[in-house]
Amino acid sequence: MSTTAPTPTDTAPTRPANAPEGTASALTTLGAVAWRTVLKVFRTPQVLGFALIQSALFLVMFRYVLGGAIGVGGLDYVDYLIPGIVVSGLLFTAGGGAVAVAEEAASGLYDRLRSLPVPQLAVLAGRALADALLLYVVALATLAIGLAIGFRSDADLVHWVTVLALLFLYATAVALAFVWVGLATGSAQAANGLALLGVPLSFLSSAFVPIASMPAAIQVFAQWQPLTFFINTWRGLLLGDPVVATFEHSLDFYLVGSILWSVGLLLLVAPLMLRSYRRD
Repeated sequence: MSTTAPTPTDTAPTRPANAPEGTASALTTLGAVAWRTVLKVFRTPQVLGFALIQSALFLVMFRYVLGGAIGVGGLDYVDYLIPGIVVSGLLFTAGGGAVAVAEEAASGLYDRLRSLPVPQLAVLAGRALADALLLYVVALATLAIGLAIGFRSDADLVHWVTVLALLFLYATAVALAFVWVGLATGSAQAANGLALLGVPLSFLSSAFVPIASMPAAIQVFAQWQPLTFFINTWRGLLLGDPVVATFEHSLDFYLVGSILWSVGLLLLVAPLMLRSYRRD
Protein backbone atom coordinates (compact mmCIF):
# COMPACT_ATOMS: atom_id res chain seq x y z
CA MET A 1 0.00 0.00 0.00
CA SER A 2 1.40 3.38 -0.94
CA THR A 3 0.91 6.58 0.98
CA THR A 4 1.31 10.15 -0.09
CA ALA A 5 3.83 12.07 1.96
CA PRO A 6 2.50 15.38 3.25
CA THR A 7 3.80 18.39 1.49
CA PRO A 8 5.34 21.25 3.48
CA THR A 9 2.24 23.33 2.94
CA ASP A 10 0.14 20.60 4.64
CA THR A 11 2.06 20.78 7.90
CA ALA A 12 3.87 24.10 8.28
CA PRO A 13 2.02 27.24 9.40
CA THR A 14 2.14 30.20 7.13
CA ARG A 15 4.76 32.80 8.20
CA PRO A 16 5.67 36.14 6.74
CA ALA A 17 8.70 35.79 4.49
CA ASN A 18 10.70 38.44 6.34
CA ALA A 19 9.75 37.46 9.89
CA PRO A 20 12.65 36.30 12.07
CA GLU A 21 12.40 32.92 13.78
CA GLY A 22 10.32 33.09 16.94
CA THR A 23 8.56 36.34 16.11
CA ALA A 24 5.11 36.58 17.73
CA SER A 25 2.26 37.99 15.70
CA ALA A 26 0.91 41.44 16.42
CA LEU A 27 -2.39 39.98 17.65
CA THR A 28 -0.66 37.53 19.99
CA THR A 29 1.56 40.27 21.38
CA LEU A 30 -1.35 42.66 21.85
CA GLY A 31 -3.41 40.01 23.63
CA ALA A 32 -0.56 38.93 25.91
CA VAL A 33 0.29 42.48 27.02
CA ALA A 34 -3.38 43.39 27.50
CA TRP A 35 -4.03 40.25 29.54
CA ARG A 36 -0.95 40.86 31.68
CA THR A 37 -2.19 44.37 32.45
CA VAL A 38 -5.70 43.15 33.29
CA LEU A 39 -4.31 40.48 35.62
CA LYS A 40 -2.16 43.10 37.33
CA VAL A 41 -5.28 45.18 38.02
CA PHE A 42 -7.09 42.13 39.43
CA ARG A 43 -4.13 41.39 41.69
CA THR A 44 -4.17 44.96 43.00
CA PRO A 45 -7.93 45.56 43.34
CA GLN A 46 -7.33 48.83 45.18
CA VAL A 47 -6.45 50.41 41.81
CA LEU A 48 -9.90 49.68 40.40
CA GLY A 49 -11.54 50.34 43.76
CA PHE A 50 -9.95 53.78 44.09
CA ALA A 51 -11.03 54.71 40.55
CA LEU A 52 -14.62 53.68 41.30
CA ILE A 53 -14.69 55.52 44.63
CA GLN A 54 -13.21 58.66 43.10
CA SER A 55 -15.78 58.64 40.31
CA ALA A 56 -18.65 58.07 42.76
CA LEU A 57 -17.45 60.91 45.02
CA PHE A 58 -17.31 63.38 42.13
CA LEU A 59 -20.78 62.33 41.07
CA VAL A 60 -22.33 62.65 44.52
CA MET A 61 -20.58 65.97 45.19
CA PHE A 62 -21.91 67.57 42.02
CA ARG A 63 -25.34 65.98 42.33
CA TYR A 64 -26.10 66.87 45.94
CA VAL A 65 -23.68 69.65 46.94
CA LEU A 66 -23.20 71.85 43.89
CA GLY A 67 -26.08 70.83 41.66
CA GLY A 68 -28.69 72.95 43.43
CA ALA A 69 -26.73 76.12 42.66
CA ILE A 70 -26.26 75.45 38.93
CA GLY A 71 -28.98 76.35 36.45
CA VAL A 72 -29.19 74.45 33.17
CA GLY A 73 -32.19 75.96 31.44
CA GLY A 74 -35.04 74.00 32.98
CA LEU A 75 -33.39 70.59 32.66
CA ASP A 76 -32.94 68.54 35.82
CA TYR A 77 -29.30 68.95 36.77
CA VAL A 78 -28.81 65.23 37.31
CA ASP A 79 -29.79 64.61 33.67
CA TYR A 80 -27.39 67.32 32.52
CA LEU A 81 -24.62 66.07 34.80
CA ILE A 82 -24.43 62.35 34.12
CA PRO A 83 -23.32 62.45 30.45
CA GLY A 84 -20.74 65.09 31.37
CA ILE A 85 -19.29 63.28 34.36
CA VAL A 86 -19.24 59.87 32.67
CA VAL A 87 -17.29 61.16 29.68
CA SER A 88 -15.02 63.64 31.47
CA GLY A 89 -14.39 61.04 34.17
CA LEU A 90 -12.30 59.16 31.63
CA LEU A 91 -9.59 61.79 32.17
CA PHE A 92 -9.67 61.40 35.95
CA THR A 93 -9.28 57.61 35.76
CA ALA A 94 -6.68 57.62 32.97
CA GLY A 95 -4.10 59.38 35.13
CA GLY A 96 -3.51 56.15 37.01
CA GLY A 97 -2.65 54.42 33.76
CA ALA A 98 -0.04 57.06 32.93
CA VAL A 99 1.58 56.58 36.33
CA ALA A 100 1.60 52.78 35.91
CA VAL A 101 3.24 53.04 32.48
CA ALA A 102 5.92 55.36 33.88
CA GLU A 103 6.59 52.91 36.71
CA GLU A 104 6.87 50.01 34.27
CA ALA A 105 9.29 52.00 32.12
CA ALA A 106 11.43 52.83 35.17
CA SER A 107 11.46 49.16 36.23
CA GLY A 108 12.98 48.10 32.92
CA LEU A 109 9.95 46.18 31.66
CA TYR A 110 9.93 47.90 28.29
CA ASP A 111 13.70 47.43 27.93
CA ARG A 112 13.09 43.68 28.13
CA LEU A 113 10.15 43.80 25.76
CA ARG A 114 12.17 45.78 23.20
CA SER A 115 14.75 42.99 23.20
CA LEU A 116 12.14 40.44 22.16
CA PRO A 117 11.22 39.72 18.51
CA VAL A 118 7.70 41.12 18.83
CA PRO A 119 5.95 44.03 17.07
CA GLN A 120 6.67 47.09 19.20
CA LEU A 121 3.46 48.92 18.38
CA ALA A 122 1.46 45.86 19.44
CA VAL A 123 3.07 46.06 22.90
CA LEU A 124 1.81 49.60 23.34
CA ALA A 125 -1.56 48.83 21.78
CA GLY A 126 -2.04 45.98 24.25
CA ARG A 127 -1.31 48.28 27.18
CA ALA A 128 -3.67 50.94 25.80
CA LEU A 129 -6.44 48.38 25.18
CA ALA A 130 -6.27 47.14 28.77
CA ASP A 131 -6.35 50.72 30.07
CA ALA A 132 -9.30 51.49 27.80
CA LEU A 133 -11.20 48.52 29.25
CA LEU A 134 -10.51 49.80 32.76
CA LEU A 135 -11.74 53.27 31.81
CA TYR A 136 -14.83 51.74 30.22
CA VAL A 137 -15.69 49.69 33.32
CA VAL A 138 -15.36 52.72 35.59
CA ALA A 139 -17.46 54.83 33.20
CA LEU A 140 -20.21 52.18 33.11
CA ALA A 141 -20.16 51.98 36.91
CA THR A 142 -20.52 55.77 37.07
CA LEU A 143 -23.45 55.58 34.68
CA ALA A 144 -25.08 52.90 36.85
CA ILE A 145 -24.72 55.12 39.93
CA GLY A 146 -26.19 57.99 37.94
CA LEU A 147 -29.23 55.89 37.08
CA ALA A 148 -29.59 54.97 40.75
CA ILE A 149 -29.63 58.62 41.87
CA GLY A 150 -32.14 59.87 39.33
CA PHE A 151 -30.75 60.07 35.79
CA ARG A 152 -33.42 59.21 33.25
CA SER A 153 -33.27 58.81 29.48
CA ASP A 154 -35.96 58.12 26.90
CA ALA A 155 -33.38 56.97 24.34
CA ASP A 156 -34.19 53.85 22.35
CA LEU A 157 -31.96 50.78 22.04
CA VAL A 158 -30.17 52.07 18.94
CA HIS A 159 -29.17 55.28 20.71
CA TRP A 160 -27.98 53.39 23.78
CA VAL A 161 -25.86 51.03 21.68
CA THR A 162 -24.45 54.04 19.84
CA VAL A 163 -23.46 55.95 22.99
CA LEU A 164 -21.86 52.87 24.54
CA ALA A 165 -19.87 52.16 21.38
CA LEU A 166 -18.77 55.79 21.20
CA LEU A 167 -17.76 55.66 24.86
CA PHE A 168 -15.34 52.83 24.13
CA LEU A 169 -13.92 54.80 21.20
CA TYR A 170 -13.38 57.80 23.49
CA ALA A 171 -11.84 55.58 26.17
CA THR A 172 -9.40 54.10 23.66
CA ALA A 173 -8.26 57.52 22.45
CA VAL A 174 -7.83 58.77 26.03
CA ALA A 175 -5.99 55.60 27.11
CA LEU A 176 -3.57 55.84 24.20
CA ALA A 177 -2.86 59.49 25.02
CA PHE A 178 -2.09 58.70 28.65
CA VAL A 179 0.15 55.75 27.75
CA TRP A 180 2.15 58.28 25.77
CA VAL A 181 2.19 60.64 28.78
CA GLY A 182 3.59 57.84 30.94
CA LEU A 183 6.32 57.03 28.42
CA ALA A 184 7.21 60.64 27.62
CA THR A 185 7.51 61.86 31.22
CA GLY A 186 9.80 59.07 32.38
CA SER A 187 8.76 59.11 36.06
CA ALA A 188 5.64 58.37 38.05
CA GLN A 189 5.69 61.78 39.75
CA ALA A 190 5.94 63.67 36.49
CA ALA A 191 3.26 61.49 34.88
CA ASN A 192 0.91 62.12 37.80
CA GLY A 193 1.52 65.87 37.61
CA LEU A 194 0.88 66.03 33.88
CA ALA A 195 -2.18 63.81 34.18
CA LEU A 196 -3.73 66.32 36.59
CA LEU A 197 -4.06 68.72 33.65
CA GLY A 198 -7.08 66.67 32.70
CA VAL A 199 -8.99 68.19 35.62
CA PRO A 200 -9.08 71.80 34.34
CA LEU A 201 -9.67 70.49 30.82
CA SER A 202 -12.84 68.79 32.01
CA PHE A 203 -14.08 71.97 33.70
CA LEU A 204 -13.36 74.00 30.54
CA SER A 205 -16.00 72.05 28.65
CA SER A 206 -19.75 71.52 28.72
CA ALA A 207 -19.39 68.78 31.35
CA PHE A 208 -20.65 70.58 34.45
CA VAL A 209 -22.07 73.96 33.44
CA PRO A 210 -23.43 75.44 30.20
CA ILE A 211 -20.70 77.00 28.09
CA ALA A 212 -22.81 80.14 27.70
CA SER A 213 -22.22 80.93 31.39
CA MET A 214 -18.44 81.17 30.84
CA PRO A 215 -16.46 84.30 29.88
CA ALA A 216 -16.38 84.90 26.12
CA ALA A 217 -12.68 84.09 25.73
CA ILE A 218 -13.09 80.74 27.47
CA GLN A 219 -16.23 79.90 25.49
CA VAL A 220 -14.25 79.68 22.25
CA PHE A 221 -11.90 77.06 23.67
CA ALA A 222 -14.67 75.17 25.48
CA GLN A 223 -16.84 74.95 22.35
CA TRP A 224 -14.13 73.38 20.19
CA GLN A 225 -12.20 71.13 22.51
CA PRO A 226 -12.81 67.35 22.14
CA LEU A 227 -14.55 66.78 25.48
CA THR A 228 -17.38 69.12 24.52
CA PHE A 229 -17.95 67.18 21.30
CA PHE A 230 -17.96 63.88 23.20
CA ILE A 231 -20.27 65.13 25.95
CA ASN A 232 -22.74 66.93 23.67
CA THR A 233 -23.01 63.81 21.53
CA TRP A 234 -23.85 61.76 24.59
CA ARG A 235 -26.35 64.33 25.85
CA GLY A 236 -28.05 64.67 22.49
CA LEU A 237 -28.40 60.92 21.96
CA LEU A 238 -29.64 60.20 25.50
CA LEU A 239 -31.78 63.27 26.22
CA GLY A 240 -33.18 64.09 22.78
CA ASP A 241 -34.50 67.20 21.08
CA PRO A 242 -35.03 69.48 24.13
CA VAL A 243 -31.31 69.35 24.88
CA VAL A 244 -30.20 69.40 21.23
CA ALA A 245 -32.18 72.64 20.80
CA THR A 246 -29.80 74.33 23.27
CA PHE A 247 -26.67 73.36 21.29
CA GLU A 248 -24.73 75.77 19.11
CA HIS A 249 -24.77 73.16 16.32
CA SER A 250 -26.77 70.10 15.31
CA LEU A 251 -26.41 66.69 16.91
CA ASP A 252 -24.90 65.33 13.67
CA PHE A 253 -22.23 68.02 13.89
CA TYR A 254 -21.19 66.87 17.35
CA LEU A 255 -21.47 63.18 16.47
CA VAL A 256 -19.22 63.46 13.43
CA GLY A 257 -16.90 65.84 15.28
CA SER A 258 -16.49 63.48 18.22
CA ILE A 259 -15.57 60.61 15.89
CA LEU A 260 -13.10 62.82 14.01
CA TRP A 261 -11.55 64.01 17.27
CA SER A 262 -11.17 60.40 18.47
CA VAL A 263 -9.63 59.14 15.24
CA GLY A 264 -7.43 62.22 14.99
CA LEU A 265 -6.11 61.72 18.52
CA LEU A 266 -5.38 58.06 17.78
CA LEU A 267 -3.48 58.93 14.60
CA LEU A 268 -1.59 61.76 16.29
CA VAL A 269 -0.63 59.99 19.50
CA ALA A 270 0.29 56.55 18.10
CA PRO A 271 3.54 57.65 16.38
CA LEU A 272 4.47 59.91 19.32
CA MET A 273 3.92 57.03 21.72
CA LEU A 274 6.01 54.65 19.59
CA ARG A 275 8.80 57.23 19.36
CA SER A 276 8.86 57.68 23.14
CA TYR A 277 8.86 53.91 23.62
CA ARG A 278 11.86 53.43 21.35
CA ARG A 279 13.82 56.24 23.02
CA ASP A 280 13.02 55.07 26.54
